[in-house]
Amino acid sequence: MRIVIVSLIGMSYMAAQQTAPEPHHHTVYEDARVRIVDVQIEPRESVQPHRHDVAYVWVKSTGIHFSRAGINHAEGNHEVIVELLQTQTGPRNVCVEILAGEYLHCHEPGSEWIGVDFEIHFETDQTRVGILQLAPGGTLAVPPADVPPLLIALEGTEAEAVSHANGAPGHSIRRSVTSANVLRSSADQVTEIRNTGKTTARFLVVEFGGPGE
Repeated sequence: MRIVIVSLIGMSYMAAQQTAPEPHHHTVYEDARVRIVDVQIEPRESVQPHRHDVAYVWVKSTGIHFSRAGINHAEGNHEVIVELLQTQTGPRNVCVEILAGEYLHCHEPGSEWIGVDFEIHFETDQTRVGILQLAPGGTLAVPPADVPPLLIALEGTEAEAVSHANGAPGHSIRRSVTSANVLRSSADQVTEIRNTGKTTARFLVVEFGGPGE
């Protein structure tokens, strides 16, 4: 009986790791494809090891990382997590070694990103993830798409975004953009971003496409 009780306690603990909400996780955006979480840890606090029920990408100062579902993980402060809510197949490195020991399959972003400092680091058959950099004072227009990309401002970014309906620049919405802010334009909108800071602005870019669409 003692062994059974211990086993049940262990199973309950594992279930709690998977399902209990992590109080340091703050959801900043969610749709049918992704849930984006900003990790905020106060001094003298820490994140306990836990599991995500889906595959996810996270970003810390050293770059992009990927994990399949069900693996214990404890994030650091100000990390950004992108949970991939739909099934992901064929994960592979693109221009950076995210999956240790696996080959790179480096290729350029789509033609809509010509002239932009954007490098794809990792992709699945359904999702592409990379880092976009914008020099101080630099500007860019987010390319239109049937399924628009998500741009997540990374730590240290100071920028401004102006959005307006395609063909109607006189009716625009202006907003400041800082760490963990998410930019997403509808397919009929144009969004222009300007780096208002003194250092390079960095964005995690998440694009969607492939067999899963």
